[in-house]
Amino acid sequence: MRVIKGIIKTENPDEHWGFLNPKDKVVLDLGCGINNDQYLPTPMWFIMERKASKVIGVDGNPQSYEWFKTNYNVKNFISFMDLVDRYEKFEFYFDYFKPQVVKMDVEGSEILMNAFQNHLFDNVEEIGIEYHSFPCLISIEGKLKENGFKMDYYKFEHLDLEHQGVLYGTRKH
Repeated sequence: MRVIKGIIKTENPDEHWGFLNPKDKVVLDLGCGINNDQYLPTPMWFIMERKASKVIGVDGNPQSYEWFKTNYNVKNFISFMDLVDRYEKFEFYFDYFKPQVVKMDVEGSEILMNAFQNHLFDNVEEIGIEYHSFPCLISIEGKLKENGFKMDYYKFEHLDLEHQGVLYGTRKH
């Protein structure tokens, strides 16, 4: 049974991703694009507000990539313009950067986690995944359980939890 831990009403990172604890950790932010001028983009929020040691931001939108290059050039932020739409891309980012915290909002590509080799999770302590369908939810739940994660669920205000939501996984090393 999935118990709802909270309701998400906005794109404000405090509400949408506030359960993640990136302080002094490496964060892989998949789908880090800028949405609007109302809220800080998540890489900035992770570094400025939540004190992450490093953020690797990946987004396929050229405008987001250019915005970060122009407006947010700091040493502990690495930006990539890339659609994370193949298993090999996930594997590269997880394997190369060895994140401790992962935030994933990749518009359906999260289902590719089902193909992950378990060693890709070796360093991951926390993971937040915005899923976009029931098959994605089932797939990522299975993979996270297989790797020893405990899960909590966050629902969007006007959507059914099985249609779209955010899954938060934690585990102790």
